[in-house]
Parts: sequence; structure tokens; C-alpha cells
Amino acid sequence: MRRPGDPGGSASRRARAALLAVLLVLVLPAAASPPASEPEALAWSLRGLYPNTIEPWERWRGRPMARMPDGREVPRETAFRDDPAFAAAAEHLLASGKGDDAPLGAWLLGTVPATRLAEVEPVLLGVLSHSDRRAGFEAAMALAEVGGAKSRDALARAARTAGSAEVRAAAAWSAQEVGRRLGEAETVPLSPVPADGVVPLAPAFRRGVSWWLSEGRGDDGRSSFRSLAALGVTWVSIHTWDPLQNGLYDPVLSPRSRRFGVRNLQALVANAHSAGLAVLFKPHLEMRGYRPTPEERRILRGPDPEARHRVIARIEALSAGREHGGHNRLSMRTDADWARWFESYQDYILPYARDAQAAGADMFCVGRELDSSMVQREADWRRLIARIRDEFDGPLVYSANFDSWDGIQLWDALDFIGVSAYFPLSDRADPSLGELEAGWARALEPLEAASKRWGRPVLLTEAGFPSIASAARSPWKEEKTRADVWLQSRCYEATLRALADRPWIEGAFFWLWERSSEPAFRDPSHTIKGKPAMFVMGRWYEAGRGRS
Repeated sequence: MRRPGDPGGSASRRARAALLAVLLVLVLPAAASPPASEPEALAWSLRGLYPNTIEPWERWRGRPMARMPDGREVPRETAFRDDPAFAAAAEHLLASGKGDDAPLGAWLLGTVPATRLAEVEPVLLGVLSHSDRRAGFEAAMALAEVGGAKSRDALARAARTAGSAEVRAAAAWSAQEVGRRLGEAETVPLSPVPADGVVPLAPAFRRGVSWWLSEGRGDDGRSSFRSLAALGVTWVSIHTWDPLQNGLYDPVLSPRSRRFGVRNLQALVANAHSAGLAVLFKPHLEMRGYRPTPEERRILRGPDPEARHRVIARIEALSAGREHGGHNRLSMRTDADWARWFESYQDYILPYARDAQAAGADMFCVGRELDSSMVQREADWRRLIARIRDEFDGPLVYSANFDSWDGIQLWDALDFIGVSAYFPLSDRADPSLGELEAGWARALEPLEAASKRWGRPVLLTEAGFPSIASAARSPWKEEKTRADVWLQSRCYEATLRALADRPWIEGAFFWLWERSSEPAFRDPSHTIKGKPAMFVMGRWYEAGRGRS
């Protein structure tokens, strides 16, 4: 079973993406395309630019290109944006009633260059009250990018009157973004949590997200942290991705690499603190995946797509039998090997603890999803945790996997019972909110007993759902399939209701805050950026928030 909690849901997928990422060229055959001068024909071409089904790891790849009818290749985000019929073509999609054409049309209008803002803004303002809430949501999000003063006022009204809670929250957030761009200080609050007897989160609840380093490029997270604070977030979990475990029985880790590590933790923590956010620093030890040969790397970087596909297929076949993502099943063969592994892991984790202390991080995670080692070698872990306390003077947590946390017997050595909470909630294809809440009740009952037994509060060090139809059945698993961002949103609503009703849970870090593929409503990954779940979280987080 693929393990949850890796960046984007799978260490092997990220490794494959890093090694195998190739430039996507979407071909629109000139002979098969109707003339682009007519809105309906242009709508056909625009629809072809954005496939209905994409890979969840698409968000890590290079900028997609589009081949125009005249043979030119241009960045996909600029294709046809200068066509005089672009706005009319987007309106055709809005009116088509087919599939998700309407949200696609609204989203496309938010991608125009600045020279066309006056042309598309009135159209988007009309879409705010569209009968398809998906289109209304995308219109609100688009206006955050292209709206002016008129949009700010309309968004503020939509924040009070829109029929969907997600649209109201998106409109409020977008009104804030427009106001910030116009230099206004006034903010529009996100719509509150439901008033149907649901209690809000406690003020001291750690309102967290798991934050990936790509969001800090260029400004060390400054703008990203400000956006999260506007959503009510009070904590971020900054994690590494270190594929240094060479096999389940290999006692020696590879040397620590900074390729996917944190090069500027001091600046990240300082910028998070400036935005009012506390920081959990959380190193992720991962299994090393298949390493392509030099010849395979040459082909993967080369111009021959057929050769690339053959190499990819061969690597995937070889990788199928390897122990990817199995760090939670780590098991040395001898006591001597265990001693070597702990020595190696100590050399890996203690520098991170020192870095966290020097940077002023507020909490440190001593390990993540290494449960088999904790069960088998409790005394070794207790000694290591004591060493980590010598280096870091803040609270310590360990992130146990959802299906093996209860075998761990050393929670008294830590400050929290930490769980990567990817509990299956329902086997139904389209579960109701009530069914999802019932799933949480089943999952959390044993954790409440453990919290009482050990005298420790619970921290959901990871919790999240991919935006696909199987989100409630297999929350840890990303797939290449059609996205369902609205089920993801419902899963978030059920999760936050469950958390608010259980005061012995003192915080949660939702997986994941990272860019989505475009458009976000077709992205099947765990990330919530640009999706309705972002605003479900924001509505709950903003209500009654405080700083712990």
C-alpha cells in the first residue's frame, strides 16, 4: 500500500516526478480545428488545451506548452489570450452546460493579460451569481486576480448573499485580495462556520497547514505566509523530503542532501513569525527510489518522446517490485544493524534539531512514520528523544501513521500524541457529511482513550484528502483520475466539525499547501490551494482563532 503523507501523497511519485518530468506539449492539429476567429471554434480549442484527467504530480512538472494552429509553440497560459474572440469563447463555455465547461470558462477569464481586464471583469461579475456554484466559485477566484474597485464591492456583496458557503468564502477572500491590491486597509471576513449547533474551534487550537518549500521561492515564504494568516492559519509545518533510506534493512542512511531539504530555515521561520504564524519543523526521512542510469537520464532529458516513454515504462516496471514509501515498515536484521541505524539516524536528525533551535522554530518533530522501529526499539528511541531535547528546548512530537500509532508505547517521552491522520472514513462512492462525521467518530475514539491513558493531547500532524472520488475511502492515496474538489471540501467540513467537538485534540496540520495544477478544479492531488477546501478550512480557522 502506498504510504500517506509524502509530498503530494507518495515519495515514489515525487522521486519519479523529479527524475522523469518532461515538457508537456499539447497538440491542437490545425487540420482538425475549426477557425479560431469564431467564439464557438475558439471555445473548442480552449477546451482541448486543458484535459479533464491529469496526473496528481503534474503540478511539479515544467511549464506546459501549446502548439498553435500556425505551428508556433507558446506557453499554455498565454495561448489565445490575445485573440479578439477569447472573452466570447469563454462565455460560450459558461453557457454550454456540458461537464465542467462553465467553471473552465470562468477560470479562463481570470488568466487574461492586464490589457484585457476591463473586457472580462463585467463578465466575471455576472458569473458570481451563476446557477452552477462551481462557476461562481471560479469567478470569485478569478476576480482576485483581475478585479478592480467595482469587483471589490460586488465580491463583498457576494460574500454575504451567495448561495454556497464556499462561494461566499471565496468572494470574501477575493475582496480582501482586491482591496490589498488597491491599497485599502478594510477587510471582508470569511463567512462564519454553520450556526446549526456546531461549536467553533477553541481559540488556542493550533490551526495548521503542512507547507511545502516551493511556496517560498523568491521571497522565503513572505507572501505565502501572509495569505495563510488571512485564512486564519496560526501554524505551519515546514517539512523536508530526504530520500536517504536505501532499503528496509539497510542500517546506513545516505549522506544528507540539500536538494529537497531546507536551505534557509532561519528566513522561513522569521517570515512566518512576522505573519503571526508559529512553526513546526518536521524532517521527513524517505525511502530512496529507483535511480536511472546515466543513459536513461540522457534519454529522459532528450528530444525523443517515444524513447522517453520506453524508459519511463521500463523504470515503472522495475520500480513496481521495489520497497518505495516503506519507511513505516523499517526493520533491521540484527541488533548490530539497529545500532548502526540509530547512529545514522541520529547523525541525520540532530543537525535538524540544532537548525530548528537556531532558527527559533516553535516545535520539532523527532520522526515521521517510522512506527515499526518505535515498536521494536523503544529504549533506543527514548535515548534519542532525550538527545534531541538537549538540542531543542521547545515541544517535541512524533508523527505516527494512522494504522499503527496504537502500538507505540513512548508517548510519555513526548509532548503530544502525533498522528498522520489518513483514516478511511467511508467506502461509499459519494458519502454524505453525516457519514463522514461518523467515520471520524470511529477513528478518533481510540485516540481519545490513548490521550487519557498517556496524559497527552493529540496533534494531527497530517490530515488531508486528495480531490478525487475515493478521497474518503483512501485519504492517503493520489490517483490519475477525474478530480472531485467538492468531495474534498465536504471531507474537510466533516474533519473540522470532528476536531471542534473534541477538545483533547489541540491542533491539526492539513496536507497540503502547495500549488495546484491548472486549473485547480481539475487537480486530483492533496493540495487545497485554489480549491473549495481552502475556504472550508479558512471559515473554521478564522472563527475564534488565537495564538497558542
